Amino acid sequence: MANHNVLSGKRLKRVAVFVPTLLTVLLVAACGSSGPPTTPSGVQHAAFISNTYSGNLQIVNTQNDTTAYTAETTNSAGQVVPGAPVTVAVSTTVTFEVLSPDKATTLVYDPSSFTLWTVTNSADVVAGSLPQAGPTSMALFSPDSSTAYVPVPSATVSGNHPGLVQVWNVANTMNTANYTVAGANSVAISPSGQYLLVFSNNSDSLTVIDTTASPVTYASITGFARPVNAFFTAGSNIAYVLNCGPECGSSSPASVTEFNVASHTIVATVPVGGASVGLLNGTTLYVAGSPVPPGTKSTFDAVNIASMTRLTANSVGISDGFHTTMALAQNQKLYIGASSCSNTSVGCLSVVNVSSNTADTPLPPRGSITSLLAISGRDVVYAIEGGYLHIYDTDTDTLQATQITFIGALYGIVQTD
Repeated sequence: MANHNVLSGKRLKRVAVFVPTLLTVLLVAACGSSGPPTTPSGVQHAAFISNTYSGNLQIVNTQNDTTAYTAETTNSAGQVVPGAPVTVAVSTTVTFEVLSPDKATTLVYDPSSFTLWTVTNSADVVAGSLPQAGPTSMALFSPDSSTAYVPVPSATVSGNHPGLVQVWNVANTMNTANYTVAGANSVAISPSGQYLLVFSNNSDSLTVIDTTASPVTYASITGFARPVNAFFTAGSNIAYVLNCGPECGSSSPASVTEFNVASHTIVATVPVGGASVGLLNGTTLYVAGSPVPPGTKSTFDAVNIASMTRLTANSVGISDGFHTTMALAQNQKLYIGASSCSNTSVGCLSVVNVSSNTADTPLPPRGSITSLLAISGRDVVYAIEGGYLHIYDTDTDTLQATQITFIGALYGIVQTD
């Protein structure tokens, strides 16, 4: 199950190079003014990393931590011109990315124009654009990868409160429908694609949209506590809803709710310490968040969704902040990233060993986390931390010897093959 996290905020453009002491570093220029190469990279095990400064996607081989270069050339004066990093030129600035389930397409967001750009992964080229009605913090593909759903909380709606979910045909970049939901901020979809769950700002309800009905039907369901996301098991219409609780402004505690989408019925609720982000691994749902009042230690919990019981007798303390992303490494280390953390004695990145549900030693402050990627077949996690790519050895929770440093400010990362 993909972890559809809500990303928020806009990173300021900057040029910086950070070289960790005693690390082997590959320095890669990412400036867009000279015109980045447009030829396919040919990189195996490719990941796209969005660069807010250049508006490009950097391309990295995640199995050997390298990036591709074009061939060097010789100019008319006989001087050798070094090869340039192969990038995908997208826009003037880019932030979050969304990978389609079939891995054929990546959506890349430009917050300056409220536009989602579609990138054909096999060709490393921009295929089209999806201009939104206002700013958004996330997007979601349908299970068959043909449709994109984009919540726009501030979109103007005649005769109604602001808020839409814009529906797009990805292949022809047509806006095929707009679902009116006040304050729509995030969405989740059932495995069949029939039911779209919409979560609104400052609401203890969620909206169920039956996308297959003609016309589509809407149902507002109460009984939640600032719901922000939901996860489904394969082939099921049972959703496991994250209730952010007091951290997001509710008077009710944070929890995980089992919700029968077809019958609009709340089945069971399990309280947790905090629940702003989650990741479903089999029948275990990992959740993290920050209880209130401010200054209360942030928490991790594990919930068995088959029995709707909590596997953590006591919530596990982790670093503070608003938690937005998770990645589970193959050695059962769960990396949890936050923004808006104090980032003083400890950083915004926490690590929990989910084999024992215990927190590892806190990591040093290196800035807000905007994206995490667990690398298949390796005990490695890529973290976009403070605008830099940091490659962690998950056996030791330390930066590995080889690092790749790009000029610019990085934001998102997805594995495209």
